[in-house]
Amino acid sequence: MAQPKWLRGSRKSWERIGFLKLAAISISRSGSADDLVDRMRRYLNSPARVPYDLRFVEWLSSNGLLNRQELERIASEHNVVDIRRQYWWTYQTATKAGWLSREAIPEYFESFPRKTGMLEDNFDLSELGRTLVLGFVSTDEVDAWEGRAILEVSPLTLTPGQKVFFVYSILKSDGDFMLPLLEQWVESFGSTTFTYLDAGAAIPLALDNMAAHFKGSAYSTDDQREISEIERVRDLISAQIETKIEKKGSGSRREQMSIPRLEWLVDFGVLQKENTRDYKFTEQGLSLAKELTAYYRNLLSHYYAEDCLGRLLNQQFFGPTMRFLCGDAKKAAPLECLKLLREAYKVVRSSLGYVLIRSLLLLIHGRQAETGTPSFIEYDDTLQAIEAEYQANPLAIYYTVDRLGNEYQVKFAA
Repeated sequence: MAQPKWLRGSRKSWERIGFLKLAAISISRSGSADDLVDRMRRYLNSPARVPYDLRFVEWLSSNGLLNRQELERIASEHNVVDIRRQYWWTYQTATKAGWLSREAIPEYFESFPRKTGMLEDNFDLSELGRTLVLGFVSTDEVDAWEGRAILEVSPLTLTPGQKVFFVYSILKSDGDFMLPLLEQWVESFGSTTFTYLDAGAAIPLALDNMAAHFKGSAYSTDDQREISEIERVRDLISAQIETKIEKKGSGSRREQMSIPRLEWLVDFGVLQKENTRDYKFTEQGLSLAKELTAYYRNLLSHYYAEDCLGRLLNQQFFGPTMRFLCGDAKKAAPLECLKLLREAYKVVRSSLGYVLIRSLLLLIHGRQAETGTPSFIEYDDTLQAIEAEYQANPLAIYYTVDRLGNEYQVKFAA
């Protein structure tokens, strides 16, 4: 089907990617998705007792997160602060913004975990989600999420390994929109400073480009309906920009489709926040955006649009990502690749024995990002190495497609 990978609400809802970690951890530990949204809402807004800090209290007050009575109580006690735990986590981050509103909580614990592939449609933990929990979330971080410890940094912070994981999962689910948007930002701003309104002004053209790329192969009714939806959203955002909706009243920014959330890109290190309104590409973030968007643009000139994102993720994902995180990276030799695959396989192998090659590669590159190891191997190259090993020693390794026929999976002999 000629339908792009895009999440309709992501431009205004990608507040803090770190909250998706809590969704996966919660499912992995409870094994149940019953009342997940309500449980998470109660937990995020439950009180956490943290040390008194005048700057923290001033931040709470300036953001309207404390009423007068609470301010008076804290001022008189001066020893501890009982505050919603998600406010404390947010305050500990670089941007100090992006706590989840009532409307955002269902997105982060019901919609996005499934759309990004961390949870199955029935809310079971997917293999991708299991890879996140087993490979990228430390015991200390779990303790912080569950309120048994306070880390020096917020659990919303992304480790280098988690950045590898989430760059992939976001591109996989939202890349046909995010890549054209990043391309517009690179062309418009480059190394200069821009506001979130400037960033939002590029959204209609990015949506228009996405629609144009996919329109040529939109033959079915569902495909054409999807193109119409893209154009409808584009027109709504264009109208908001023209009427300067951000100046009308004090409504939530989440209701203003022309204002994108940028905190998550700061968390990744792609952007840096200059002040309350201004942002700028980091040097590494600009290089990553240029490399990914240029490759995607080249693919669009040679293949059907619906094939391009998959080709990028298979051919040109880990190299740019590792260069972004480590400063430099070289392609690993096939024998080194197989050695790393076997090591990763021992961590996440399932009862059936087969593990997705993609999961193993995410685990490998995530751990190498954590240790600053500047090497990589792309998915297509890995598949070739596995095929060659199977031809040489068919009893040592097995591979086949998964049950959906979309991804290859591998099993190593004991």
